[in-house]
Amino acid sequence: MTIHFDKQAVLEALRGLLQIKSVNANAGATTSEAPLGTGINAAINYVLELGKSFGLTTKNCDGYCGYVEFGEGPEMVAAITHVDTVEVGDDWTVLPFDLTIDGDKIYGRGVLDDKGPTIVSLFALKALKEAKVPINKRIRLIIGGDEEGGNWACMKRYKETEEIPTYAFSPDSGFPVIFAEKGIMNVILKKELDNGTPVLNLSSGKQINSVPDYAKATYNGQTYEARGKSAHASEPQKGDNALIKLADELRAAGIKHPILELLKRATPAGFGINLSDAVSGDLTLNPAIAFVDENIAVLRCDIRYPVTIKSSELCKTILKAIEELGFSLEMDHETLPLHVDQESFLVTSLQKVYADYTGDTSGPIVSGGGTYARAFDNAVAFGGVFPGETNTCHQTDESWSIDSMAKNFDIIVKALEVLAQ
Repeated sequence: MTIHFDKQAVLEALRGLLQIKSVNANAGATTSEAPLGTGINAAINYVLELGKSFGLTTKNCDGYCGYVEFGEGPEMVAAITHVDTVEVGDDWTVLPFDLTIDGDKIYGRGVLDDKGPTIVSLFALKALKEAKVPINKRIRLIIGGDEEGGNWACMKRYKETEEIPTYAFSPDSGFPVIFAEKGIMNVILKKELDNGTPVLNLSSGKQINSVPDYAKATYNGQTYEARGKSAHASEPQKGDNALIKLADELRAAGIKHPILELLKRATPAGFGINLSDAVSGDLTLNPAIAFVDENIAVLRCDIRYPVTIKSSELCKTILKAIEELGFSLEMDHETLPLHVDQESFLVTSLQKVYADYTGDTSGPIVSGGGTYARAFDNAVAFGGVFPGETNTCHQTDESWSIDSMAKNFDIIVKALEVLAQ
């Protein structure tokens, strides 16, 4: 039986998933059945119901995550995806919670990160099952619901009671194989303000792993606003940080405030952490969320650090750089780096699948992004954006090409087949 990409069926299935509002930390009421929000649980169940209709085994793991599976054997391999999304943000030209098709482009929040790859992976399982491809391991699609929030309560819940894959990959990043992912740390810089501090009200940012595209402040009855461009925190240089722009504008207006001095230093060089290593490249910093009133000034930053560097040393260095400004530092969240041997069976097998399909013989790469690959041993990121394609994750008018989607399908099918043999 020939395996082919059923474009219309995939797009219609994706449309239904996009229409479910599953924004991380803003997905409706939380209940015992939907601890991450009713929208996220509905999105998980949507994928599970589709899987059930394909004759696959399914399980909802207490509303945190779920899985779809087929096959036999004592071992299991998996693709790991997620159905929660970041906030929509401003200035969309299409409906964010729907599927818009314009030629080869499809638009919608989560179409690339990561609802599109979730549906593609589900159809890959369906195709492998129907084609009766000879395998000796079970194949599972694990669907998480708390990837964008950073705490990964979904993967913690999964690992409490569910089977750990022998090999796994997460199609939530790019190609070729991503054998290393930088460490991720979210820090909170905070200062209690005294009575002599000028009264400034400022707010910016909704999601720590996105470059803020809007910031607003009021000072002496005057309102200041700045607009920028959102981008994924792993590549902040591709965005235009509205918070930094607003701080520059306020300083230019002669306004003095501790948060403005802090934001002036909020760069890798300014914090004294302009570091890199030979394995994973440069450290990146995203000043993401700020809040200031008459009592307190708070800045939350997303930092992606090279795999050979210790986060504890980064914290000490940042504190030293901001000490005179009187800000404290709290580590709000950390995800340790991922580094899988480039010569391992997993990396070499997936790299061969990619090279055979594309003809691209370049080696495996490093990413600043954080995927579910970090949640398991013998897991890497593999899939999503091809070299040269625009990565629209976390951006306004998030999009994916149908051509890229079809190629991802072909590669995911082959990758699962190879790992399951």
